[in-house]
Amino acid sequence: MNENETLVEVFKRAGWVMAILAALGMLVRLIFTNEKFVKSIWIKKVVGASIVGLLVYFSLHKVDIDEMYKSVICSVSGSFAPELFDFIRTKFIQKLKDNE
Repeated sequence: MNENETLVEVFKRAGWVMAILAALGMLVRLIFTNEKFVKSIWIKKVVGASIVGLLVYFSLHKVDIDEMYKSVICSVSGSFAPELFDFIRTKFIQKLKDNE
């Protein structure tokens, strides 16, 4: 099995669950905050959280820790996804302005 096939099998086994846990972490955060419900913004945040959760899961794939800890890390990382994306976007824009 090559590396790509291995990653696909890992995603089929548990990766999609971690994406859902991260999305649920974000959804819970949005429900408990006073942020006004705007469907498009909430969808973006939940999708972003699932992407971050999936990335965190694959980065922890070979780390030897209990699966329960991995799931908690993925859901918590998903709930902080908007701040992460804002930070990356700000740094990227700043880099572009510095290079002009």
